[in-house]
Amino acid sequence: MSQTPATTADPQALAAEIISLQGQLEEARDEAELNLLQLQQVQEELAFYFLAHQEQLQLLEQHQQEERRAEVLIAALLERIEARKV
Repeated sequence: MSQTPATTADPQALAAEIISLQGQLEEARDEAELNLLQLQQVQEELAFYFLAHQEQLQLLEQHQQEERRAEVLIAALLERIEARKV
């Protein structure tokens, strides 16, 4: 039965390896937490810009409706003017 180097090492070496692995684990946890915070910030920004875009679309639709109404009114006014000329 073959043994891995960790199982044949002395207790001090094992303790040092444990401490090293704990440090790596702590760094990985810190990095994961930072990534999560950054993801949350990006999600908030995305939601903000999505809502702003939705508002812009609503304004654009309102302006397009107003433009169509203005075109109809102008056309009707021009017809009245032409009718008076005759």
